[in-house]
Amino acid sequence: MTTSQTEPEAVVLLGAMLGGRYPELVPAALRRGLTVLGIDADTPRARRFDQARREQPEHPLAGIAELAWLPGDRHEEIVQQVLGWAEGRRIAAVVPFGEDYVEATALVADLLGLPAPGLRAARVCRNKLLQRRYLADWSPRSVLLPAGAHASRAEDWTHFPAVLKPLDGQASWGVERVDGGPELAAALAERDPAEALLVEELALGHEVSVESLVQYGEPVFAAITGKRTNEGADGEARWFVELGHTVPDPEFDQAGREALLAVNAEVLARLDFQDGIAHAEYRVAPDGTVRLMEIAARAGGDNILTLYHLATGAPLEEAVLTVALGEPTEYPQPRRFVRQVYPEHTPGVLKDVTAPGLGTEVSWLAERWMWPAVKPLGAHDPAAVHMIVAGRAKGDELAPIRASSDRSAMYVIDAPTPAELDAVQARVDAALTVEVEPRG
Repeated sequence: MTTSQTEPEAVVLLGAMLGGRYPELVPAALRRGLTVLGIDADTPRARRFDQARREQPEHPLAGIAELAWLPGDRHEEIVQQVLGWAEGRRIAAVVPFGEDYVEATALVADLLGLPAPGLRAARVCRNKLLQRRYLADWSPRSVLLPAGAHASRAEDWTHFPAVLKPLDGQASWGVERVDGGPELAAALAERDPAEALLVEELALGHEVSVESLVQYGEPVFAAITGKRTNEGADGEARWFVELGHTVPDPEFDQAGREALLAVNAEVLARLDFQDGIAHAEYRVAPDGTVRLMEIAARAGGDNILTLYHLATGAPLEEAVLTVALGEPTEYPQPRRFVRQVYPEHTPGVLKDVTAPGLGTEVSWLAERWMWPAVKPLGAHDPAAVHMIVAGRAKGDELAPIRASSDRSAMYVIDAPTPAELDAVQARVDAALTVEVEPRG
């Protein structure tokens, strides 16, 4: 499609309402004079964010000019929607927020000749089996359990402990540890027989993610995010839900950091990852062996981009946008240590979330449908509590944490050193209470 350079320019955000977690991208686009267009699935949660952005001028998504309701698997309709928008304006960039929109974004970008990770990277990153096969050199051994044949294929699996997971799940949903054949059979009995599954050998070790900005096939920025899950230190738990992120990860010395980033660069090269941001999760064993857990061709979830904003002093969203626009991009390394923590809770009915004595108000996401704004501090400024957020509403039923959606609250802190970061975390943990009324 040929368009005039004098036509108004626009950026298309796919999975747009998830952009509430990436509050600096829409403002960055507006500062450049770009029209911001969005596509998202018509869900109750997305509708709440849409209502909030319309009612609150300061909402980070308020600048979206048009929004189309299309689910991420309707590739043809998404392509037609973007082509319709391209009549009379030039689409300058497409950016995926939601995992469901990674492939659609790659197709639109390929059609319009725009920067994107590429069709191979998008397809492989959307499917855990393809990741295991394309990226076998860095992956634990695994086997596909096809729809309708779970039990027969699982009979020959002998590598325990193992992990059972869906092929295209997200937000830790359905990722379950099994320690033997009977446990695997019991777990399979609870799954939909029409769903294809993957079983793989459990990789133990320190869990991290690597956030990479890639341009013209080369990483221009990569940094390690430390992770904490409810799996526990010795991997004894059944589920794998992220309960914390630390930027940058203080667990690595220079040699360990370089070794992990070298593996990450090899993974990106194997995917022929061209332009965009990648979020790759790894386990690093005590002997330094690196195993790939999974990789996504989009920004990390939770509030990881906000953590990098606080750590570096610069919004990572703006760098994501410049990559998508095909402009030369650079991004600074972290200068402070930042942590996001999701406290565990007792199952029951949520009554309140309190944190007295910290000087930071508890924000209820269900009241405003936006996260508190943050302001980066100087490299040597004292430790700070930037936000405390109740992610659920009072009266909600809190279940055991088996997926990211089960978490009830979170907070973000930062400090100039890891020791000071641990100290402020201890102070918040002592003050924070998730008050629950047990059922029955």
